[in-house]
Amino acid sequence: MDKFKVQLYEESQDMQLAMDSRGGREFSLHKRSGIQWRSFAGGWKSRSLETGYGEEAAAALSLKSRGLPDPLPLPADAGEILAAGAFLARCLQRHDLQEWKLQFRAHCCRRLIRNTHRQLVRNVFRHFSVSAAFKARGQAEELRVGEGNGEGTKFNLDGLGRRIAEALEEQKNRGRVALDCQVPVVLQAGEGAILFHEVLGHALEADYVCRGSSPFTPADLGRAIVPESITILGRDPRDPFFREAAVDDEGETCPSPVLVERGVLRRFISDTACQKILRLKDRGHARLEDFRRIPQPRMFATYVQPGPLPAAEIVASTPRGIFARDFGEGGLDLRSDSFYFRIRRSSLIEKGRLTAPLGPLVVRGRLRDILHDIVMVGDDFRYDRGLSYCQKNGQVLPVRVGQPTVKIGKLWVSERHGS
Repeated sequence: MDKFKVQLYEESQDMQLAMDSRGGREFSLHKRSGIQWRSFAGGWKSRSLETGYGEEAAAALSLKSRGLPDPLPLPADAGEILAAGAFLARCLQRHDLQEWKLQFRAHCCRRLIRNTHRQLVRNVFRHFSVSAAFKARGQAEELRVGEGNGEGTKFNLDGLGRRIAEALEEQKNRGRVALDCQVPVVLQAGEGAILFHEVLGHALEADYVCRGSSPFTPADLGRAIVPESITILGRDPRDPFFREAAVDDEGETCPSPVLVERGVLRRFISDTACQKILRLKDRGHARLEDFRRIPQPRMFATYVQPGPLPAAEIVASTPRGIFARDFGEGGLDLRSDSFYFRIRRSSLIEKGRLTAPLGPLVVRGRLRDILHDIVMVGDDFRYDRGLSYCQKNGQVLPVRVGQPTVKIGKLWVSERHGS
């Protein structure tokens, strides 16, 4: 590939507050700044250095000190977080719980990048989140409720309180249904798109394509890979989540957000290196966890676009199946063409109606099968609740997903135990 040289300066702050049913309180604030240099001239070279703010950082980016923005302010107001914590603690105390724990996190990261074109660009990401983990008395399973956003610590506290109560009520009224079979699965609007992130998004990451472990190759560009009802975007200007991160961590942008258009593959998720190797038109998807890590082709977001059908019609069309509401962790093995996903909250569908809430489930299947078994797409697009994360090669990054209600013709569903 051609010569490549990028310099990245990063400042980050993480504020965390935890409180629990035993009266425990824990507060932490971590600040870090550092520089990464990467280059290619017949071979890759990369090094990083933790720094202070000011002359050292400015010198690395060939700037005068006044060329740097002001230091980052604190990512959040601790008083606001304490007030939110007190409100949610009262909500939890109203229930007969064995134990509970609240965790708040405020993260702010700013990167100045001198890209390979010698342009100086900026990338800012903020993330605020709250999560409640709790156990009802006499129950071993831990329940979880939370939300996150990129704008501030003013969470929907009333909504979180209602969701805590709903999760406990569903647990108390769960049906006893033995499941170890293939059935239709309806994915709730919003969080359900994490399944598309896992089974399709990772398969489109160009490093997997380079290694030959993805089922797709550059020859698939311009060809249908999923049903015509599916369009998937990797960016959405209406969503504030990554609004200030207009460039990737190589300082590049992708000219179009469209990954899949009416079933047809339009582009891969690529960094500069894979773009050159595969001779792709586009890049702009290099992401790293912090300045000490190497960028990789990574998704920012996976947005499945709405279709023509009301969500109620999708459920009504299902004589027997599963309605998946809340997803836990999942995994994809590209070598065996298989995936699994853990579902924390779900309901049984019987004769086109939602009936009994069910306990934790696992759905699994083959990637090639699910991509061609998307049978209905709803018109009720929603973003997730802002708590989606992705791990790849040891780097954990926040991601965004969104979708309408979607029906998969059949997936293998089985019961599981624990959270």
